Amino acid sequence: MAYSTELAHRVRTHLGNVLHLAFEEKKMFGGLAFMIGGKMCINVTN
Repeated sequence: MAYSTELAHRVRTHLGNVLHLAFEEKKMFGGLAFMIGGKMCINVTN
């Protein structure tokens, strides 16, 4: 899986700790997708 683990950690921290949003992570499109309410909002790749 080719995605930036550092950027994924920053997105995860911002969504969860700063915005207090419930989200899911799913591997797709060769990267890591962040989904809110079942809809993809951010995709992290290299």
